Amino acid sequence: MLAGATVLVFGGRALAAHLAALTSSLHALGAWGGVLFVCGFAIASVAFVPAGLLTMLAGALFGLVAGVVYAFVGASLGACLAFLIARYVARATVERWLLHYPRIARLRMAVGENGRRIVMLLRLSPVIPFSAINLAMGVTTMRLIDFTVANFAMFPVTVLYVYYGAAAGALVAARGEQHPKDTAYWVLFALGLCATIAVTTIVARLAARALAREEGSSHEAGR
Repeated sequence: MLAGATVLVFGGRALAAHLAALTSSLHALGAWGGVLFVCGFAIASVAFVPAGLLTMLAGALFGLVAGVVYAFVGASLGACLAFLIARYVARATVERWLLHYPRIARLRMAVGENGRRIVMLLRLSPVIPFSAINLAMGVTTMRLIDFTVANFAMFPVTVLYVYYGAAAGALVAARGEQHPKDTAYWVLFALGLCATIAVTTIVARLAARALAREEGSSHEAGR
């Protein structure tokens, strides 16, 4: 996450120009620009492009509010698409792949009884990559509707990543502005970012503890 923000901020004028051009192009399309981004996000996440980087890009391109909407919808669509591919197209391949990741396999065992809860905890505490969760859940007995509902738990993390992207994008854009924003703007932006980080960190730690308990229970049950 921080690495992506660093690239956006310190990428130089060339990056700023590309970002501005892309932003202008998408905004010129109106609502279709958002639709195009959402579709691209969904496809890229299935292709294992890091969801955090895509979410930050949403913030840099569209700002906080629209960025959260587009990133959340794109991530949700991508998650469901990967889930369906794992279940109906590449099930055998995914099951063989899971043999190399015992931790994911243990969580997969716990899904039988607590699927929605497990996915919600995984979304709140991203200890396993976004794309890996989508594929792993596709080869469980979990229903698509439960998986879809559980994905709403990724909203706090989405807000955080979009905030990072929006902050980095604003810094990049400020380099080319003739009338840069005043100090008060940046102070409020920084305070909002710090508050978002604090809340998300607390939630993630609580989720990680609950997830560890679930993982331990599934491990004991599998003996």
